[in-house]
Amino acid sequence: MAKYLSNGDKILQSVLTDEHLISSAEYNPDDYETIEDALMSSNAIVCAIAKIIDGKERNLSEKELYNVVNNYLKDNI
Repeated sequence: MAKYLSNGDKILQSVLTDEHLISSAEYNPDDYETIEDALMSSNAIVCAIAKIIDGKERNLSEKELYNVVNNYLKDNI
C-alpha cells in the first residue's frame, strides 16, 4: 500500500534535511518520514520541530503553540 505524505510531513522532511540542524541535534533524517514519527522521537529538537508543524496544521494560536513547545522543552531538556 502506498504511503501518502501530508504537507506537514513534507515540510518536516525539508526542515530535517538541513545539514547544520543534523550536526547540531545529531539525528538521522531518514528515521522521520512523518509528523507522527517525529512526535514519538526521543530527540527533543526533532520532536519540538514536529510539534510546531503539527500545531500549525491544527490551527493553534501562536500563544497555544508557544505554550505547547515551551512546556515540552522544559520537561525534556
